[in-house]
Amino acid sequence: MEEINLEQVYKIDKVRLHGYYERIKNQYSDLDPLQIIAKFLNTQSIGEYVNDIFSVLNYYKAKIKKSILDFAFEWIRAQKIRFEYKKYLIRAQFPNYELAVDECIHRFFLKYDRYIRKLLKDDIKEYEISALYEMFFIPFDTMKFNITSILNKNKSKVPTIYRETKRLDTKIMTLRSALSEIIRNDYESTKPVHI
Repeated sequence: MEEINLEQVYKIDKVRLHGYYERIKNQYSDLDPLQIIAKFLNTQSIGEYVNDIFSVLNYYKAKIKKSILDFAFEWIRAQKIRFEYKKYLIRAQFPNYELAVDECIHRFFLKYDRYIRKLLKDDIKEYEISALYEMFFIPFDTMKFNITSILNKNKSKVPTIYRETKRLDTKIMTLRSALSEIIRNDYESTKPVHI
């Protein structure tokens, strides 16, 4: 099977976005870089509260291989993927949410998982990835969240498993833990209403 290029399929205009970021940076030059990026993301319809966005950036800044601005751009791309998978949910008309969860994880999020892990450091824990997915794909209307509670919830559900020194692949468990409830809620909201 040919590997899809997520940067092409879910294209974001990084040049345009970088221009918006520079405007925010110039406008709020008295703020530190993370606060500026949080404001930038908020202007791009990421999150309802700048402080929530800032807390995510602050936590994950030590967990990524690239720049924190690259991380911010991927948060924007994640919202584009969310929009596409919701359109797919509407068109597919799944008979139950379990099938919708399995199909969406297989069709959209497994490929995204391979892509986003290249941005993350190798020693990141699975619960941190699960929490990240939850925060990246949470619906806008419920975007007021507490990063500590999301991390703690995922920590108890998503272990990082090793056999001797080799990390075992548990990405399906990570994705299901992070996204099942979100996909279920989206499935419920896209079902036709019968009167």
